[in-house]
Amino acid sequence: MRNRAPGEEPIATGGLNLRVEGFGRQRVVPVGAIVRALDRIPDFHLEGLREIVYLPEYARAAAALGQPGLPGSAPKGEFVQEERRIYVYAIDEPRMFFHMLHHEIGHFVFYLVIGSGAKKRWVTQVSPGSSRVTPYAALSASEDFAETYASYLLAPGLLARDFPEKHAYMRDWVFSGRPDTLKERAQRNPGRR
Repeated sequence: MRNRAPGEEPIATGGLNLRVEGFGRQRVVPVGAIVRALDRIPDFHLEGLREIVYLPEYARAAAALGQPGLPGSAPKGEFVQEERRIYVYAIDEPRMFFHMLHHEIGHFVFYLVIGSGAKKRWVTQVSPGSSRVTPYAALSASEDFAETYASYLLAPGLLARDFPEKHAYMRDWVFSGRPDTLKERAQRNPGRR
C-alpha cells in the first residue's frame, strides 16, 4: 500500500497490495523512510510480495538456524518464498537495514519476478567466475543476485564502476521491465509509480 501514512486508509494501486507491518515497534529506522525506500522500487518488482513484517520476537529462533557458510552469524531477515513474505528480525542500524531489505526483495525478484531466460543468463553467464559485490555474494548465484540487486539500488555508481557487467545486467534484464525478461505475471504491470 503505497504512500500511506499511519492511520490512513489503503490507496488503490492496481495490482500492488503490499503490507508493511510492525515497524512502528522499533526506533532505529523511521517508518516513513521505509515507505520512501519501497516507493523507489518499480511496482513490478513488488507485485505479488504479500508482506514485509518486523518480528523481533523471532530473532532467537532465526539465530538458532544460523546462516550457511557464515558460522556464528544470525540472520537479520529472510524471504520466505512459499509465503511471499519478508521477515525482519533485527534492525541494528539504518544502513545495514536498508541493505538487508533490498537484498531480501532481490530474492523475491530472482525467484518470482524475472523470467527463466533472465535467470539462466545470470546463473550461467553473469555470476560464474565474476567478482563478488560482497563476500556474502560468494555463497551462491542467488545470493550474488540479491547482493547485486541491493547494490544497484543503494550504490549504483559504485556498481557501475566496479562491476560494469553486473550493473548492465541489472539495468537491462531486471529493471528494464522488458516483457522478454519477466515472468508472465510481472509482464502485466511493468510500469513504475
